Amino acid sequence: MTGNGIPQLYVVRADGEQIYGGAGALRGDELPTMLLASLKRSGRAFSNQEAEFLKRTVQAAETALKSGDLLKTGVVLSEAGQLGPLENLGSFAKPALKSQEIYLELKKQIESRIATAKSELVDSNAAEPLDQLLAVYEADAVSKLFPKWKSITSSLTREIKKQAQYTTPSEQAEAIVRARVVAASPSPRIRNRAESLYTNVIRRFPNTAADGIARRELATVAPNANILGMQPDEMKQETTLAAAFRIWATQSGDFKTRAKYLQQKAGKVQLLKEDGKTIVVDIAILSSDDQEYVSNQAGKSD
Repeated sequence: MTGNGIPQLYVVRADGEQIYGGAGALRGDELPTMLLASLKRSGRAFSNQEAEFLKRTVQAAETALKSGDLLKTGVVLSEAGQLGPLENLGSFAKPALKSQEIYLELKKQIESRIATAKSELVDSNAAEPLDQLLAVYEADAVSKLFPKWKSITSSLTREIKKQAQYTTPSEQAEAIVRARVVAASPSPRIRNRAESLYTNVIRRFPNTAADGIARRELATVAPNANILGMQPDEMKQETTLAAAFRIWATQSGDFKTRAKYLQQKAGKVQLLKEDGKTIVVDIAILSSDDQEYVSNQAGKSD
């Protein structure tokens, strides 16, 4: 304002909406009252560090979404959950509004993928189901990153597990997706684990479509991985070693792990997991198939 004109006062929120406008000077308590009311309507304020983190995360998530990589979108966007619920961070800053937009669009696309997969896998049996199962377990992995999405995939994954023809391809898809989740992490420390996960897929499922996918993706994340340069004889030895590993489950189905039988004693069995850790499980709680397997192993050692 110049000269003796009437003062004009406006308060504009981060999204461009005017939340106060008036002419003339505010007197007495009017100014602090107006400022307090404006602050209440202006939304959350981030620190410089939070704002930079959110901006960087949202940009990476938007790039992944535009490329059609829903898994990476979910993995990256979930990092912003440190700041609060992504459906509403309480801020009108552009990155906050964009995070909400991506969150809702990702949810919409995940739901669409699940509907398509259900049609192809459950309503009609798929002859080559790996691609559809990869879509399902990627969607499942993403839904687990956001607490309110858990119900999106749970009923379909339960239905798939009931169908015997999908048992092996489901194991392949889950193993590949576990590797993809790690490979998509923004953290280099976590990404470094992707090589071992892809290597496990190759060892477990040699000469399959899953093997081919794992090799292609491993060559991208770890082009010098030892297993990529192995000769057929060496791979045969690796496959024989991996064959000793199997899926173990309890009768209730609330516990599953892939591990190798080591020994049994006093009603308990000791198992070696693929990550090198050993666990001890009561034989009585294992599934009937696992109890039979343990019994057979005991017979071999007699």
